[in-house]
Amino acid sequence: MDKNLESYLKVYHNFIDDETCDTTVAEMEQLGWRQHTFYNPTDGSYSDRSGNRELDVSYDKVSTREVLMKKVWDGLSRYLTDINFPWFNSWAGYSGIRFNKYSEDRVMAEHCDHIHSMFDGTMKGIPTMSFVGQLNDDFVGGEFVMWKDKVIEMHKGTVIVFPSVFLFPHRVDAVKSGTRYSFVSWAY
Repeated sequence: MDKNLESYLKVYHNFIDDETCDTTVAEMEQLGWRQHTFYNPTDGSYSDRSGNRELDVSYDKVSTREVLMKKVWDGLSRYLTDINFPWFNSWAGYSGIRFNKYSEDRVMAEHCDHIHSMFDGTMKGIPTMSFVGQLNDDFVGGEFVMWKDKVIEMHKGTVIVFPSVFLFPHRVDAVKSGTRYSFVSWAY
């Protein structure tokens, strides 16, 4: 087992084809959006960490949903093959897709993916793997940053997978121009 945390962040370039990315982004313009908030499991409250600069999110569906959900499955499967742990070789399920929209000057505050609220209903468990897919690259800024200073190079069609634990804090820096579109899912 490799003790270097970076070994457990996997970046897969060109994982989603351009046509799927373009169709998804075009349809995302019509989704219902709301500002992202973080859940506090201690008191059950929701709050933003960046004021009105937090990104917008949507759980609405697009025509490419099934293709994207298959890509999530493929990415999680590839991740488990790549890390090759006999004691961690499957997952119970994974969440539906959440779309992310970062308009100019929008960010996602630094956090780790200890998501409680998503897994307290019909889905039971804890998030074990985080999956992030980048859908466009016609924007400036919006860098995905891990561990305070490690910029993860992402382009249209890139996906990343990493453990959903406190050792993998991450954020998205401010978009300087254009709009950054991505999506996320979590395995449990």
